[in-house]
Amino acid sequence: MNLLGQLRLILGAGALEGARWAREHLYAVCVLGPLVLLMTYFGVGRALEDAEWSPTAFEGAALSVAAAAGLVVLSMSRASAEIYHQRRPEAMLDTLPVGPDAHLLAAFLSRAGRTLVVAAAALVFRRLSGAGVLEAGLLAPLALFVWATAATEVLAALQWIHWGHRREPAHALVGFVCVAAGAFASGLLLWVVLAPFEVTGEWRGRVLWGGVLTGAALFLLSLVLHRRWRSADAEYAKRLGARARARGAPGLASRLLRREPPAVAAQLARDLQLTLRGFSSAVYTSAGLAALVVGTLATALASGWPPAREAGAWYEATVLPRVLAVKFACVLASAALGAVVPVLVAHQGPHLWLERVAGVRGAEAWRAKLLLARIVMLPGPLAAWAAGVACGAAPAAYVAPLLAECLWVWWLMSTLVGGLAFEMPEQPGLALVLMTCAAVAAGGFTAFLWPMGFALYAFGMQQLLMRGSHRAHLYLKGEGAE
Repeated sequence: MNLLGQLRLILGAGALEGARWAREHLYAVCVLGPLVLLMTYFGVGRALEDAEWSPTAFEGAALSVAAAAGLVVLSMSRASAEIYHQRRPEAMLDTLPVGPDAHLLAAFLSRAGRTLVVAAAALVFRRLSGAGVLEAGLLAPLALFVWATAATEVLAALQWIHWGHRREPAHALVGFVCVAAGAFASGLLLWVVLAPFEVTGEWRGRVLWGGVLTGAALFLLSLVLHRRWRSADAEYAKRLGARARARGAPGLASRLLRREPPAVAAQLARDLQLTLRGFSSAVYTSAGLAALVVGTLATALASGWPPAREAGAWYEATVLPRVLAVKFACVLASAALGAVVPVLVAHQGPHLWLERVAGVRGAEAWRAKLLLARIVMLPGPLAAWAAGVACGAAPAAYVAPLLAECLWVWWLMSTLVGGLAFEMPEQPGLALVLMTCAAVAAGGFTAFLWPMGFALYAFGMQQLLMRGSHRAHLYLKGEGAE
């Protein structure tokens, strides 16, 4: 069988599995998914219109590079699964005479298809900023963005798996430089697409040629490395998830939560072990985003922005600009860390039979995810509060009340994230959008005026928690998507 036939075999198997999944989740695909996307579109669009923020060329390019780098890091786990077929039906293809180039090309095309969705979102964002989307000059940067980003994601996945297998610092450093160069080129191409003005002249040509050369170089490098590493790294990649699960033990959760039932403690221990061992690249992305938020807060406060103001009474300090900056940073950091929860639920989906065999009830599975959300999101508010206090954001008399406000925001947001953990277990992307929007909205209102959090908690939280437990019960029975 030639390379084209092998490629058609792999892509056909993936398309067949995707079509089977879509038939089994029609409600999520046809109703729930579009509903979440439309709500996000109108919510974000209204926020951008009210903000009236127009970034400079440097700020826009920096944000675009950061977004491209986050996209590469976030996709490493899924890209590695597409290359080595961990926990996927395509793993049967390893028993057939399919060459390594076919596996890599199929993964590259799959990455390119997913990146097309990001490109479409970039066009929507461009439309929200007031620029046109039907411009002929956008075709070249869009295509090159997809090309360079897919090549960077494939190389990053190869390097990630090989680093875990071999632990070669010198080679990892070279790979990191190559991936960083690819993310930088992709980010600049993304900024050419997003810019509300037409980027013309010499700089545009340099960016486009840089995308062509960078994408080609990284793709060829990935082909060479994949031929050399696949035979050894494939076995390691397939053992990776099983080894991390086998190490889980209920001791950690039992020490943290001795009053919880053994079933909840055991699941929480497994979830914490998987998270601490980086079961997905989403763990690194979430931690990096939270650290970036806290670092940005500290930099802004140290540079004198927002300006310091005096409060007439101690309780008036809650609306001081620098205090509000700390609380909004707490909201963003907590939301970034909470993104781990829906990804973990989707990661554990293929092994759901373990919970069914063990007789785990829906309330116990939901309780474990709720506690996990509270544990993983706790460092966010603590770090934001510590950075704010260290930079003098709050008067001395308001340091303790500010901590209480940050913890109240954390409790409300973690309850929302945990309550929605099983809302869309088969679609982590949409679940992430839903959880983030709901958590940031509730946390933002509470950060601005903390009594509103009590109203949200009293009138809507109990119904949400009951629904979360019911959704977990349906998910364990195999009806979670309906």
